[in-house]
Amino acid sequence: MSGLRNYEASYLLPFASDHEAVRDKVASKYFRHRAIIVASTERQVVEEVQRRGGIPLDLKVIRPGLSFLNPVSRDQKQQYLRAIYTNVKGGMSASVALRHVVDGETGPLRQRLNLAYSLLDSGGSFLEAMQALGFFDRTTLAIMEAGERTGKMAEAINTAVQYYKARASTLKVILTTATWTAVEVIFSILSLIGNRSTVLPMIEKQMEEMQSGDKTQAVKDGLNLAYAVNDTMLFVSLVGIAAVMGCVAVYVSGNEHFKKKIDDIVLKIPHVSDLMLHSGLANSARVAVSLIRGGVPLKPALAITEKASWIPRIVDFWRGAGRRLDDGDSLSIAMVNAPLDPSETTIIKAVHSREDLAEALETVVERRSDFAERAAKRIQVISLIGTMAYAAVAVMIALFVAIVQNKGMMTSLTSS
Repeated sequence: MSGLRNYEASYLLPFASDHEAVRDKVASKYFRHRAIIVASTERQVVEEVQRRGGIPLDLKVIRPGLSFLNPVSRDQKQQYLRAIYTNVKGGMSASVALRHVVDGETGPLRQRLNLAYSLLDSGGSFLEAMQALGFFDRTTLAIMEAGERTGKMAEAINTAVQYYKARASTLKVILTTATWTAVEVIFSILSLIGNRSTVLPMIEKQMEEMQSGDKTQAVKDGLNLAYAVNDTMLFVSLVGIAAVMGCVAVYVSGNEHFKKKIDDIVLKIPHVSDLMLHSGLANSARVAVSLIRGGVPLKPALAITEKASWIPRIVDFWRGAGRRLDDGDSLSIAMVNAPLDPSETTIIKAVHSREDLAEALETVVERRSDFAERAAKRIQVISLIGTMAYAAVAVMIALFVAIVQNKGMMTSLTSS
């Protein structure tokens, strides 16, 4: 599977098999076609072209791009899911629908879809192929597993699409905050670098050309202080950025031990922990609703729902509910536990059937999604205040440098 490559193949057919085929200028009775073919060797590509009844003309290997240079956006994920959903609703199996989606991708992301393609070819399941893609999160995969277990894949895929829609507003706030913070920090650092590379050396050179005296010494003392303050803030800023980028790089690389440490730290940050807890509970409860309404028995449903989150408190909640059901507790008692709040536990205690439980969990989804959005907005405000404070310090340093520069100029004029 790891030896698969994408080949762009040009070949001739005596008919136009698609709307992109054009009549060949040399062999006018044939039509020139282009296709992306997944294979291990060029020989396999030629055999595939011949199987289609074509005459091979040219083969080119499509070189894989770096995954971080070709990230899969939320919109692209939604489009893939919508395409699979449409095909499944049209009567295809989920595996065949995914294969059609892979076949239709001719851009740089096609290389990343190859593993899913090969898994399907070797008899792998739809869920295994989705996991192999590597860009769908835990919740989406749990929803897909729910669809595979219940035999209601179309409904599950539609649930996944709705899940991405539900996250859109919260993600928009987070991305806006991150972008604003990044821009402010970059401009502040550029200001500090400008001081260090141009303004302060110019003042220093000016001082060296002046005769020594009390005023000159005062300017030099101010210059040394400006160097120290500017360099300290620049150093702290660059080290902070390097640390964040390093953590992100290692986190994305898949080091599970390191990821767990980062997750533990993140879950201790005020407001951020609220956002993670509320959104995590909403997402996992959404999966539970899909499973319960799909007819999955409660115990397997809770086991699948447990996989929809990585947050320990939420995982423990679903796992504990399953254990209490095993111990013979009623449904309403088994589901009453932290992190549900008193309002939610009151609703859960009134549950008498699976449908009641699904409706109660839908209420949890709505409430926690709203709480997550509020937490995201609080983070936005705090980030804005912190960024403004950081920028204000950078501006004060710039003003201090300007004052030192002005004193140097005035001292130069009076000494001459």
